[in-house]
Amino acid sequence: MNDNEEEKAIIEKPKPKKSVKETITLMMRKRWLASTTQTLILVAVLVAIFLAINLYCQSIDLPEIDVTDNKIYTLSDSSKEAVRKINKDVKIYAYGYEENATLISFLKQYVEINNHISYEILTEESNLAKVQEYELSQGYQIVILESGDSKKVIDASYEFYSYDYEIGQEVDLTEQTLTNSLLAITVDVKPKVYFTTGHEEYAMQGELGVLSTYLTNEAYEPSELNILTTGKVPEDCSVLAIMSPYKDFMESEANAVLDYINKGGKIVISFDTGNINENYTNLRKIYDAYGVTMEDKGFVYETDATRIAANYPIIFMPNVISGTDITSDIYSENGQVWLVRPGRLKFKSDEELTAMNVTKQELLTSSEKAKFVTDLSESVDVALANAEEGQAIIAALMTKTITPATEKTETEEAKEAIESKMVVIANGAFITDNRVEALDANYPISYLGNNKDFVLNSISTLTDREDTLKIRKDMSSSTYQPTQEEHTIVIAIIFAAPVIIIVAGIVVWNVRRRKR
Repeated sequence: MNDNEEEKAIIEKPKPKKSVKETITLMMRKRWLASTTQTLILVAVLVAIFLAINLYCQSIDLPEIDVTDNKIYTLSDSSKEAVRKINKDVKIYAYGYEENATLISFLKQYVEINNHISYEILTEESNLAKVQEYELSQGYQIVILESGDSKKVIDASYEFYSYDYEIGQEVDLTEQTLTNSLLAITVDVKPKVYFTTGHEEYAMQGELGVLSTYLTNEAYEPSELNILTTGKVPEDCSVLAIMSPYKDFMESEANAVLDYINKGGKIVISFDTGNINENYTNLRKIYDAYGVTMEDKGFVYETDATRIAANYPIIFMPNVISGTDITSDIYSENGQVWLVRPGRLKFKSDEELTAMNVTKQELLTSSEKAKFVTDLSESVDVALANAEEGQAIIAALMTKTITPATEKTETEEAKEAIESKMVVIANGAFITDNRVEALDANYPISYLGNNKDFVLNSISTLTDREDTLKIRKDMSSSTYQPTQEEHTIVIAIIFAAPVIIIVAGIVVWNVRRRKR
């Protein structure tokens, strides 16, 4: 091969094949970026595509993302499960709300879960008759639920939120209120819970505000009862709550409660050791009916350092006994209960309980190394040295089987036995709205841990309510509302930032092009 042939072979040697990416890049540079006009057209097309994608995403109503720690804006699994079981038509009217409101997002979730539920944003233009029926006026946000003859009106100004005025903290109750309102107007019977009065007990409108609020939200009807005035426990009483009385019952009151027990009555009763008085003769009759003994003055002193709060041995987490309807959710999922200076329960022997047709189920206990202190007149060390050591039972479920008296005849069958139940707790302070600085100075102790849940579960068990009614989100979770300035910044990031990046790219490209 001569020199000319070698040179020709080198010149005609095939070039390496370009990749698809390189080909597209080259084509764009030659065809689209060759002139300023074509470059601007390309930018306009990209911006149009970006805007079109945003508009499309808005039109298909993509689900919102809930970034709060406790998923305040997303229905809980227990709420979904409860709502799915509703088999009655429910119409929800929302007055004073726009389509993009958080409440409407909630209502859409309910509708998606159960087709028996529907909603309507109520305005004078859309449904003047309904506005006039409920005498609604502008400036208010009202939610109305209707199911057959049952109706419920919710004033959003105070029923969707709770306020801690001491710290100015707002806590969200929207899901609890909505879900339990749906359940309340679709259940056939709402159990009535009567709180006794007249003995300086914890009161519904006082120390038990949180508990009474949750009871109402969970389709119960809580109310107060003065047995001395009525002379008896009402026939419609589902649960009688005796919350740490400071004074003894009158004999007639105790007899009325004993009569209620003999009819299969259900009771939640608590006491605080600082209130106990040896002269509680009549109140002791109620405990004696179940084989429970009220301890004299004294309290549990927990020595297990892993259970106490801020070096206060009288404020601690008890053992929550598993395997019961009352404690199953608390034990397995939700943490612990906090007690404040609890006492302890004493019981008759197993043989005596059997003879009384009573069974005992422990619910809360101390550790085995706890001590029961009865005397602090001297130093703590001396009191502990003289204290009784061992596990203390602090709460229990007592079940008493009652066989009604009957005159048996050859043609008459004996009446079936009935059961009376009592949840007895040697602590009442743990469910109050009082604050305990060693735990949390900002929120009532009833908010903390599972304190409210323990009592609510107790009442649910006593009334044979299903677990589907236990819809409780953490009330201490605060919600976040962006300011107008923060909203503007977010919008700028979403829309302006991409345009700035594109323009900057064009400028850089033009600068480099001129330098070539």
